[in-house]
Amino acid sequence: MPQRNRSHVNDAWNASVIALVIVLAGLLYVFGAAMSGDSIHLTESIRGAEVFDTRNLP
Repeated sequence: MPQRNRSHVNDAWNASVIALVIVLAGLLYVFGAAMSGDSIHLTESIRGAEVFDTRNLP
C-alpha cells in the first residue's frame, strides 16, 4: 500500500514541475520579446511601459 501512495505523490510532483516549467517558459518568452522590442504592441500592452523605437536611428 505505501508504495502505491508514493507513486501518486511522485506523479503529482512531476505534473507540478512540468506545469511550472511551461509557465516560466511562457513568461520568459513574453518578457524577452517585450524587452527586445520585438513587438511594439506587446510592449505597449504592459502597463506603464514606455516605447523607444530606435530601429531607424543612425
